Amino acid sequence: MMDGSRLYVAKTFVFSSFLAAGIGLWFWMKRRKQLLGSDVFKMGYSNRYKHDIRIVSTTKDWDECFDQLSRDAEKYKILGVDCEWVLKRPVALLQIATSSGFCVLVRLCSLGPGGIPPSLKLLLSDKSILKLGVAVNDDAKKLMRDYGLKMTGCVDLRHILQRVRGIYKCRSWGLQGLAKGVLGFTMSKDFKVRCGNWETKHLSPRQVEYAALDAVIAVDIFTSLVLAKITGCDLRQNAQPASQVTMTTFLSASRNLCQGIVDAGFVRELAQQKGNPKHVKKNERKQNGEMYSTRSRPLWDNCELLAPDGELLCTCDSRKAAWYIQKELGDKVSENPTVVKLRFEPSGRPRSERNYYLQQKENMCVVCGSTEGYARKFIVPQEYRKYFPLLLKEHTSHDVLLMCPVCHRLSSDYDGLVRQQLASECQAPLNSGQNCSVFQDHYLQQVKSAGRALKLNRDKIPEARVQELEGKLKDYYGVIEVTPELVEEASLLDIRQARENYVNHGQQVVKHMAEHGGLLQFQARWRRHFIDTMKPQYLPAFWSVDYVPENWNDDNDDDDDENDNDEDNNASVVDFLREVDEETEEEDAEENEDGDFDESEEGEEDFDDDDEVEFNSVNENEDCRE
Repeated sequence: MMDGSRLYVAKTFVFSSFLAAGIGLWFWMKRRKQLLGSDVFKMGYSNRYKHDIRIVSTTKDWDECFDQLSRDAEKYKILGVDCEWVLKRPVALLQIATSSGFCVLVRLCSLGPGGIPPSLKLLLSDKSILKLGVAVNDDAKKLMRDYGLKMTGCVDLRHILQRVRGIYKCRSWGLQGLAKGVLGFTMSKDFKVRCGNWETKHLSPRQVEYAALDAVIAVDIFTSLVLAKITGCDLRQNAQPASQVTMTTFLSASRNLCQGIVDAGFVRELAQQKGNPKHVKKNERKQNGEMYSTRSRPLWDNCELLAPDGELLCTCDSRKAAWYIQKELGDKVSENPTVVKLRFEPSGRPRSERNYYLQQKENMCVVCGSTEGYARKFIVPQEYRKYFPLLLKEHTSHDVLLMCPVCHRLSSDYDGLVRQQLASECQAPLNSGQNCSVFQDHYLQQVKSAGRALKLNRDKIPEARVQELEGKLKDYYGVIEVTPELVEEASLLDIRQARENYVNHGQQVVKHMAEHGGLLQFQARWRRHFIDTMKPQYLPAFWSVDYVPENWNDDNDDDDDENDNDEDNNASVVDFLREVDEETEEEDAEENEDGDFDESEEGEEDFDDDDEVEFNSVNENEDCRE
């Protein structure tokens, strides 16, 4: 009798738990629909996860849902991603969700390594489409290990939360904690489902719901964080400002918010409290928020170059000084510091000792003074400077300063706001989303996928499916017979298409600024922005907001010449400094090999610098399953 009572209580408890979770999910979906009324979010969320879930167990299943998935990915440029597996087995299930609520559950355990559709590989490797999640970089590593699937463009939501400060408070840093803190939604993380058999022949409804929700919630969290960054308010308390946000603004803000953290692992600050000295030492820099590799050697060697009569011309890099000696263009005068006297008369000399290029410079962060690690910061971003006239861009070291990783990342966040302002002022859309120079033609993707399938797996594909794939090739090429040569050509088809009326953001901004106010004012605007936002305390002597090259005149720019003193003195050796410029392409290449971080060009190229990112994050999925 007692055992029967206990069983009844247990069943009642389980039923109540499921009922509470269902009611909570219903309220969340209802609230979510209220929040998504703007152009960005006309998506129809009510109970969508029950109606818009597709389970993919075969290539045919994938082909049927790929069109919608790729359309959403191209439009919103974000996907929620998660993986499930059994203990230390290969990934069994890959969950992919879009901003429209469409969710695909790819059963990799059924497809196998040789049955993964090429279009899925292409989608995962497309760095312009952000893959969102918690510990998503760990999922990417496991997909690579298990199936050779390369997934790039990964953004850990915890990085985004750190950049949206003062709005949301999360008691834990897992997906469940972020959902509660950002969305106010309590996720059910039933242990039996989470660590269940994901390789079973048929997934249970609870498994399907659990898996889909993980991917969908990741998109929701990211969306709310970006909107909070734009509007400065918690959407749960005031959703009205978010209703005014356009798709263009959202895409631009999301891209700027992710600069520097794409494919960067996340290490929890609590690692130090877990008593693992080895782990803490290995990630010592990451604990302080560093996302890039810092310089392996000092930027400022403060070597001196002298004219034949002994006059100081400038300070320079040690390798540049050694180059003059090796080429027999100069003689070493002393070792510490290295002083080289030239054997020829330089093309220019400094007019005053009050010259930026004559000063000894400290290898420290110009903002906080840290000497523990630093990276170069381009005050005028390279995406604009590369379109400057030669005279302005031939010597850039005045606008290259050292910053510690924490200050560097904060400064990059502030730069994103200026880029958005410039995009609006100059009618120069940021190079993302619909403004990318190229796009993937989905029809060509289908043709290419058909060609690759026939080339690699024709013998394994049912005859009816072979006829269907051959039909796609016949329609595209206008032929009546599919030959091996045609299949080979289709498998190598280039699906990238140039976008008509594409306008490069950086080029358009520079053109507009040259016609409205001049490039000198544009440079000064960036320098002043840096001063106002970062308030540097350790700038090199005579660093100037209004620095102007000596040979720049009214023919080059409409600016008034208001800099006749220190600025002229700083610029008087420009011709000579062309020869000793520390920022040559050769040096940049060598420094990158040494592990130095160079600030990448922004826009669509921001997400292509794999060498700048170190992966080192905590695999929470492994923790769960082990």
